[in-house]
Amino acid sequence: MKSYRWVLFDADHTLFDFDRASEEALAEVLSQHGYGWEDGMYPDYKRINVQCWTEYEQGKITRDTLVYERFRRYFEFRQLDLDPVATQKEYLKHLGAKPYLMPGAHDILEYLGGIVGLGYITNGMSTVQRPRLTLAGWDNRFDVVVIAGEIGASKPHAAYFEHVHGQIGTPDHSEVLVVGDSLSADIEGAAAFGYHTCWYNPNGEICHLERLPDYTILHLDELRNIIPA
Repeated sequence: MKSYRWVLFDADHTLFDFDRASEEALAEVLSQHGYGWEDGMYPDYKRINVQCWTEYEQGKITRDTLVYERFRRYFEFRQLDLDPVATQKEYLKHLGAKPYLMPGAHDILEYLGGIVGLGYITNGMSTVQRPRLTLAGWDNRFDVVVIAGEIGASKPHAAYFEHVHGQIGTPDHSEVLVVGDSLSADIEGAAAFGYHTCWYNPNGEICHLERLPDYTILHLDELRNIIPA
């Protein structure tokens, strides 16, 4: 069985339940502006948000554009008369105050602590990630925290993983395992850099990559089989 020195975790949809927090945050912001919450409002936002993040990962839009463009498109689609720039600031504040965890996230970090070095690698916004880590009690849980907005590079680009690699002491690439839900940002990006990959796939989706992940798990607890105590 392969021995790893580092396990690097993606944040949203891997350790944190982004959809639960995001839907609540959006509903709260719209309520503040007098809009009632209706069925279908979050799926519409989620679809547009994913589109914008994909464009960002592909280099088609910048991070500064992404944060308000998703709301501009969403408000236009839903015909809501709101300022996307002001609203996104309110949304991020609400989002950072909701540290909902994915099933098994706390327990697997407790298990891995002391066995391997732990990294937190995310394309998320610093204004969301930092408060949420604190509220989750994870200020000192990770040996390395790399937030894309703080370094000027993001997954899946090599510059992001180069920065991460320096932060973890430049071990042999094969001694690093990246765990994440995104096939493009986490799995494809990490594999291209030479890291081993573990696709967190709780919904049992089909992998479309030519180069398959080294591991695929449905639950975070399955990492115990990959990294025994």
